[in-house]
Amino acid sequence: MTFSLFHVTWALFHMLLSAVQFIKSLWIYLRRKIEDLFHKGYIADELGYISKQVKLFEKIPSHLVVIVGNETISFKDLANIAVWCIAAGISFISFYDHQGFLKKNEAELFKALTEIRKGNVDNIIWGKKTKTRELNTKNGTKNGVTSSHSLHLNIFSLADGKGSLVELTKTLCQSVLSGQTKSSEVNRFVIDEKLHKEMEIPDPELILYCGDICSMYGFLPWQIRVTEFLQLNTHHNLKVTDFTKVLSKYGKCVQRFGK
Repeated sequence: MTFSLFHVTWALFHMLLSAVQFIKSLWIYLRRKIEDLFHKGYIADELGYISKQVKLFEKIPSHLVVIVGNETISFKDLANIAVWCIAAGISFISFYDHQGFLKKNEAELFKALTEIRKGNVDNIIWGKKTKTRELNTKNGTKNGVTSSHSLHLNIFSLADGKGSLVELTKTLCQSVLSGQTKSSEVNRFVIDEKLHKEMEIPDPELILYCGDICSMYGFLPWQIRVTEFLQLNTHHNLKVTDFTKVLSKYGKCVQRFGK
């Protein structure tokens, strides 16, 4: 009797949870439809809209990270985020895909960016580890959405997180065994310095994770000490208003740094 009651209660709990998730998804869908109708024709100039909105925020991140999580990659939507970052005055954008699909197909992201910018990608600086860095060209027409602000774009996978830490550990061990380094000289300050030197990017102030699961998926754990985490339901079909909302929310965050 107790066993059956447990299963019935568990089944009811799952049904209730599914109903809540359905209502939440329906509300998000309806809200986006209403916002589309409201803003249709109003935000014809997306980049101009962003530039005006960020002036109202108390702060904006200099380094924004988007963790795609378990979602399939939408190159067009990620390219839109990168372009929006230029308008917002964000200097660094990093996309993290723990499965490595984005890094293997980064040329697709570059293609999406060139289509949106109509060839004008002069101020988009690709990370030193990305293959498309050599593809940047000064040819192409400008479409009226230019900016003197430069954006550093990086693509990371799981290999750049735990993998980099493993490789650094191997290097330090070999250095100690060969006598080049004393074991007493290896401490957290040395490790921190070498890890940051390898990446050559500032710690992110804001991380946007996609989906319902708040997880780092192995993203560079030594760079998130003072990072704010905000949720994106999905990066697919992301609207410019969704982007400005998360920036506005970040601008209201008060960081006490343990105080």
